Amino acid sequence: MTNKEVRIYTPRRQQSIANLFGGILSGLFVRDLKAGYRKSYLGIFWLFLPPLATAGIWIFLNGQNVVSIQDTPMVYAGFTLCGTLIWSLFSESITKPIQRYQQAMGMMSKLNFPREAIVLAAIYDLLFSFCLKLVILIPVLWMLGYPPTIYFLPALLAIFGLSFCGLSIGVALSPIGLLYSDIGKGLPIILPFAMYLTPVIYPLRESGMLSKLQGYNPVTPFLERARSLLGGYEFTMHNELWIWSAIVLVLFFVALAVIRIALPVIVERSGS
Repeated sequence: MTNKEVRIYTPRRQQSIANLFGGILSGLFVRDLKAGYRKSYLGIFWLFLPPLATAGIWIFLNGQNVVSIQDTPMVYAGFTLCGTLIWSLFSESITKPIQRYQQAMGMMSKLNFPREAIVLAAIYDLLFSFCLKLVILIPVLWMLGYPPTIYFLPALLAIFGLSFCGLSIGVALSPIGLLYSDIGKGLPIILPFAMYLTPVIYPLRESGMLSKLQGYNPVTPFLERARSLLGGYEFTMHNELWIWSAIVLVLFFVALAVIRIALPVIVERSGS
């Protein structure tokens, strides 16, 4: 008579929440990252090719005097490149939570896991994109006469603040985006238009309707703060920056609470 091996399974209560979230996030992030670029020849280069192409077009048009953009506080190539790369992070931070929740709908209907992990997975995506864009932005700025200084560190914080602003808006839009696909289809149309209402490719206006729109635009103070630190020019929107920072922080936690309440209903409706 042979001895049979007895194996006892017990709950792993000693596993910390950090490890649990780390495993979930690593799985979501790495799996989806590989899947997203598996059939793409250029792969992760698509993360910064669109903003580089946009900047290149405007640099060419301005250089050929097709359009005349003057009085920029930096060399126009550096000014536009900073603006388009930072704006692309904002655009990604709005659309990424909606995309993440849409991709996870099937998994949410079958598995019980912390729904906040999806938001954190979106943050992983944005951090990855952020690092790749810095690899391009910092060397190009250096070649244009803006070498890295100690002020680059607070500039990164301002860029993170802008990404957090977009993430908060994206999380707030996610419940509606899960119910109606119009949100996901409409954002690629709205965001390019919104870019031209933001001082991405031209300097701040001092008067007129566009100046007022820029003052009410949450992107403007974060973008200008980051670019002023990278380009070494004066920043004048301190009050707007603090006000929008407080609003964005409140919006983020309100959006998390709303989506936590709404998700069970949305998942149940989707399953039915």
